[in-house]
Amino acid sequence: MDYRKYHCSNVDNIKWFGASVGITAILSWLFYQSWYGMLLLIPVSVFCRNSYVESCKKKRQQELLEQFKDGIQAVSSALLAGYSVENAWKEAEKELCRLHGREAWMAKEWRQMNLEVGMNEPIEKKLMGFAMRSGCEDIESFAEVFAFAKRSGGDFAKIIRTTVSRMRGKMEVEREIATVLAGKKLEGRIMNVMPLFILAYLNVTSKEFLQTLYGSPFGVFVMTTALAVYGAALKLSEKILDIRV
Repeated sequence: MDYRKYHCSNVDNIKWFGASVGITAILSWLFYQSWYGMLLLIPVSVFCRNSYVESCKKKRQQELLEQFKDGIQAVSSALLAGYSVENAWKEAEKELCRLHGREAWMAKEWRQMNLEVGMNEPIEKKLMGFAMRSGCEDIESFAEVFAFAKRSGGDFAKIIRTTVSRMRGKMEVEREIATVLAGKKLEGRIMNVMPLFILAYLNVTSKEFLQTLYGSPFGVFVMTTALAVYGAALKLSEKILDIRV
């Protein structure tokens, strides 16, 4: 399975398409007051789908990284107990099934790796293949170090302990950043919808004030430009708050 790609299920498609229709209907009324504004459904649908897919993909990769950390922690414990690398990998599979269930992402991947290692496939090759499919930089880095250590006969237990420590530290920093940014993200969401509320308020209380912007070519041009600027501002605010370690 390629974790760098996310394939939407029928439920996922209903979610993002329903959001697209709702957002387009609101924009059509606020910016054009015409059903012709529903032509925005195509670009809005693309935007909603891409945002939804990206969000789901990030969430899945985060879960994958958490489970991978538990897996290599179990490998480290087994190595310290005197197991060989291959047997330590089997013990880690049992631990992953106990912690996350047999149907968890990493439990399935670990089971497949053990199956192929049992058919005399090199464990470092299987790990590297998974790392490339995971799309997680930390997993790719670990796989490269592990492959080098396997070839040169390095201290696996020490390498894994160091890797787990670094991954845990990075995750803690990311959690701290997320906590600090939680309030700012809420403020950002409020600011993002404020222009729509202001426009809706003017349409309800002072409709004649905006009447010249609806139904004329000049008005359509002005409102389309305003909508484009608003969309660009949303994208910019999203990028500003997307801080990665």
